[in-house]
Amino acid sequence: MANLAIHEIIDEVTKIKQKVDKAEFLKNNNSRALRNILKIWYDKNLELNIPNTAPPYEPSNFPDNYGMIFRESRKLTYFVKGYGGDNLSAMKREALFIQMLEAVDPKDAKVLVNMISKKPIKGLTVQTLNMAFPGIIDSGETEEVDVSHGEENEQ
Repeated sequence: MANLAIHEIIDEVTKIKQKVDKAEFLKNNNSRALRNILKIWYDKNLELNIPNTAPPYEPSNFPDNYGMIFRESRKLTYFVKGYGGDNLSAMKREALFIQMLEAVDPKDAKVLVNMISKKPIKGLTVQTLNMAFPGIIDSGETEEVDVSHGEENEQ
């Protein structure tokens, strides 16, 4: 079975009824990109240093960009305060985000735009995420969680 794109995983998980089944589905489609996107999306302790609205961008019409989000997701640290992009100007960070949106599949670009809004995905809770990926979202205790360069399950 081929790997699903991030937007396909999110679309599919919203159709699943039971939390346990959602968690299992997420585990079966585990990737660093998926975990990082969901962590940034749901973790209230992570503050973004880009505006939380969609920037002006041209959706990609390049036919071979399916799965490009797995490579582009490495840049996510530039957009989280306290990680890699604090030394960049706001204009440079926003330009990098726009470049990212324009490089990935248009449906994955919408996922990234929704991620920065931090509006929860319908039917997907922090509890479900923590069932799928234990400790991904802090529940009050302050613990460092890597949102950047894990080696496991690289895609």
